[in-house]
Amino acid sequence: MAVLEAVRDNQGSRNLEIESDLCYTINTLMKNLRNLEDTGYIGKANRELIQITVAKIREKEEEIPRELKLTGAKLSKLTQSLAYKAIREVTLKKGKHQRERSKRMINVIQNHVEEVLGEIPTEERIWRSIRNKDISQQARYYLWMTAHDTYCIGTHWPKPNYKEELQQRSECTHCHGAIEDMSHILSRCETPGQEEIWDLARNLWMKTGRTWTQPWIRNIIACALTKVSEDKKERDPGGNWLWRILISESVYLIWKLRCERVIQNGNTPFSIQEVSNRWLTMINTRLELDCDMTNESLGKRKLKMKVVLKTWKGALREESRLPKNWIKTGGVLVGIGPRHHQEEG
Repeated sequence: MAVLEAVRDNQGSRNLEIESDLCYTINTLMKNLRNLEDTGYIGKANRELIQITVAKIREKEEEIPRELKLTGAKLSKLTQSLAYKAIREVTLKKGKHQRERSKRMINVIQNHVEEVLGEIPTEERIWRSIRNKDISQQARYYLWMTAHDTYCIGTHWPKPNYKEELQQRSECTHCHGAIEDMSHILSRCETPGQEEIWDLARNLWMKTGRTWTQPWIRNIIACALTKVSEDKKERDPGGNWLWRILISESVYLIWKLRCERVIQNGNTPFSIQEVSNRWLTMINTRLELDCDMTNESLGKRKLKMKVVLKTWKGALREESRLPKNWIKTGGVLVGIGPRHHQEEG
């Protein structure tokens, strides 16, 4: 800083003599300068101050000239260690903003769980709940990314250095310019998908005689934390298991259909019948998987039969005609069938 001030104070002088007993200053501006520039100042403390000082000495201006503001290191000088440091610097710089997004989402989840259960879960408990074994691997990954607010949608697009056509991706083309954030995709989008899927999930859930709670992003991510029974003294493990499966698999399908529509299908909406068929295939596949997972050959990974029976109790088609232990009975399906709609067109 002292060197920079000295240069500023002597702008009219062609020759400037600076005396310093600080080895750090001498080595940085003279002995090590070429190496610093070759390696892109990676890992160097006060890099901006050093670059401004060098620019001031060379060009007599404080803004770092484009040719001096190095955006990378020479490959011939880039060691594995320097490359790692560079990656960490970029990651940490981006990570600061991303952590703010994650923190906001965690706060939303904590507030919701406090309203429902009267207690505030720790961040560790929230992340652990997302890894619940009742939730499929694909759905876990989706919930983890959503809790971090990492998917490049909605408010991730409007950035000054992005072209206008990219910034417009923040809006939902089917909902009159509404911001297409995850809350919109999961609960408000008007294109066939979320509304139809939640309607199917609600019908199956209510078939078991339980009270339905409309899913929003806060209770979706917290699906493995909240309890089904409103009476804290009454336990309903089967309901809790089914809720985790129903919500996590349904929300993952909503996201999957959205991505197929936007990325693969030119933003052409699915028909309501297609959405219905996809959901029924998904939920029946999960039911079949749970039954298969009771096989003794799976050892420690197998599911207990009583867990599967309790989970799907009341949710099966023609359940009264099924044997008490229906797990080995082929062709068991959930208790709602395909929906047929009279669509315009």
